[in-house]
Amino acid sequence: MSEKDTLKPGKHFPASMTPPGREDILAELAKYGFEAEGDIRLIDTSHDADDIRLNYIIDKKWVLRFCNAPDMTENRLREMNRLIDRYIRFGLRCPRFLTDQQDVFFHEWTHRSAQPKDRLVCYLAEYVDLPTAYELKPDPEKEEEIWLEVLDSVAGFAEEYRDVDLSGTFGMYSLFDLSPFDIPLGIDEKQQNFNSLCEELRKIGETTLVEKLEKKHTEIRKKIRSVYRDLPHCVFQADENLSNVLVDENLHIAGLIDFNLAGTEVIVNQFANLGGGFKEEVNEPIGAKARMDYAMASYEKYQGRMLKIYHANDLERKAIEWYSWIALVAGWPQVCFFLEGLKNEALKDEILELLGLLAEQE
Repeated sequence: MSEKDTLKPGKHFPASMTPPGREDILAELAKYGFEAEGDIRLIDTSHDADDIRLNYIIDKKWVLRFCNAPDMTENRLREMNRLIDRYIRFGLRCPRFLTDQQDVFFHEWTHRSAQPKDRLVCYLAEYVDLPTAYELKPDPEKEEEIWLEVLDSVAGFAEEYRDVDLSGTFGMYSLFDLSPFDIPLGIDEKQQNFNSLCEELRKIGETTLVEKLEKKHTEIRKKIRSVYRDLPHCVFQADENLSNVLVDENLHIAGLIDFNLAGTEVIVNQFANLGGGFKEEVNEPIGAKARMDYAMASYEKYQGRMLKIYHANDLERKAIEWYSWIALVAGWPQVCFFLEGLKNEALKDEILELLGLLAEQE
């Protein structure tokens, strides 16, 4: 395969635009004070013409990113570097963002044949030459061991950096305080997810169930709203899934990548969103009670482990129960599972029964 082919963007990159070539990439790298002669590899994570994300890995030393998303700013990258430095001190390998000789992160870039509207920005980061846990596709037992190490690191990080240098940017799990991705809609993601679920239940005539869920949801949100500002917070990487977890040769956690969603979070809310679930990967009936029991056992296992490392106060231990209920009924994976299950005749009754159990949970 020629280099031209390896640097060719994927199907979501607009056909009308000309992407950077090798000379363009090396010229931009030189503006940051670096030279390279080796391999360049493209990872294209673009979503569409309004969200272009071209990631060029150069010599396994740097990642030069070209994008048009407006959510990254000079201040945001400085904020993330402070957090990354914290993780490095904590013992994890994390790639820092790099500035040019004028201490600037972002450069504007437009291909010489492009129109002004096709302008992209580029910025540079270090590259950590380690695989992610997801890339290695470990067997289920080893994957569970890695996940437990991730949970230990989250809990230990929260214990060490509780209420330290909090960011004005909020994480994706936040309730009430909006993350950057919540701001356009004016409500937090969990509220949006819950509204979508209730709308679908109304469409199929489950009005009574909706009323029960809304009553419970309102009560729990009221309890959380009354205390959440008084609960300890921490700034987290905030997207600790296995595609962002770097592992060493012995498959132990070694680092984290992708800090785009990093932000301030109520510590026990972060914990609540890292455990639980209803065996969403099983799309055939196993019984509503079995799914509920699995979720409760998962929470007891994972949260119990984290709370042995992180020393929560009495209010936090109460609040984690409220946050866990919100995560179970309105978390993105759970709501996707509910909505798909409602369309599946074999699963529909089980999903309705499971939602009823959630509505009645003490």
